[in-house]
Amino acid sequence: MYTAERQRAQPYLDKVAGPLIEQWFLLHHRIVRVVTNHRKLADEVRHFLYYAEFLAEYSYNSASDIPIAIPENLLWQVEERLYRPVALTCYLFQTSPGELFPPAPAEPKPDNVEWVIIPGMEGPLQARWQKEWQRFREYQSYPGVSSRICAVRDKKDLHATIFVEDVESVAPWFMMRHVFYMVVGALLRYDGYEIVHAGAIALNGTGVLLIGSPGSGKTTLLLSCLHMGMQLLADDVILLAKDDGIVKVYSFPEDIGVRWGTIELLDHYPFMQGLTADVRRKRFINVQRYFRDQVIDSCKVSFLLFIHEEQRRTEFLAERISPSQAVGWLMSEYISQQLAQEGGANQMFDIFSDLVTQAQSYCISLTPDVLVNAEQVRMLIAQHSKS
Repeated sequence: MYTAERQRAQPYLDKVAGPLIEQWFLLHHRIVRVVTNHRKLADEVRHFLYYAEFLAEYSYNSASDIPIAIPENLLWQVEERLYRPVALTCYLFQTSPGELFPPAPAEPKPDNVEWVIIPGMEGPLQARWQKEWQRFREYQSYPGVSSRICAVRDKKDLHATIFVEDVESVAPWFMMRHVFYMVVGALLRYDGYEIVHAGAIALNGTGVLLIGSPGSGKTTLLLSCLHMGMQLLADDVILLAKDDGIVKVYSFPEDIGVRWGTIELLDHYPFMQGLTADVRRKRFINVQRYFRDQVIDSCKVSFLLFIHEEQRRTEFLAERISPSQAVGWLMSEYISQQLAQEGGANQMFDIFSDLVTQAQSYCISLTPDVLVNAEQVRMLIAQHSKS
């Protein structure tokens, strides 16, 4: 049976008055299902998932009207493109005024869990903890940014619930980028994809991963390549998975955050004009506005380009490295102590080993001329295509 989700695991549905809005998307051979009791959240999700195929939207007066199975007409619509029979379900609920927050199946933050800074932000804090198959995340309220939010993910049953105390006080960019985006990424990871912090571009079916720490020049190079007409998969977070024995990168695009160094190098480009700083510290380029036609769904990975901040030269240099060197760098870059303790290191090692077997790996040194760097990457890809 093609299952929409385990609805009985979501006790809050019994407390929600209609209408309930249900949306269906096809994203990377998976069906993503979103159920919410707030029209604004439904609109924000559809706008955010512009790169996914929108399948349908339904409205129900009560939770009891929601079917358990994936609608048959949707299955006919996706046919062989659907690789898994279970939908990844995300509930987005605004709670009732005066209600105890957060409601079940979420839970209050334990006293021994500390509030920490949200990466790339100044202001609201977050806390994370886990119990068996469930993963919890709570966000503090912060004026002009967010109300209290609590998210709970079920790693076993592949569904998640996000509770929002006041939707109207949550900035759309915060809701989508720091809450919903994290949940969807985690559900995809639970269902077979590996998440890697890297950039990914493509040219004529040749996929390139850009791997580098913050400040290495990765985003500057990616934007320069987009300016020259190459395709975009993602700037910060990518998804890797094997398809018929081939490792592919799957798009996971969001607005591209740029630092002062990038702004100074690319300030004459149209997409860099008029950027303003916000509480996220960095300035963000609107991907949908400037690069929507260049976003592609997936691509075979043919190149790994390792970029290091300290390696700057007057001339562009690409040094070929061995598969064993590439695996070592990937493991040191992405395998954290926490991931190793959770048993995820072996899975990452397996996909990295396959990745370096099918892709050419280079350590590249960038020049101060961004156009030269992008052209050299294009030439590297062109030489590979001819061979």
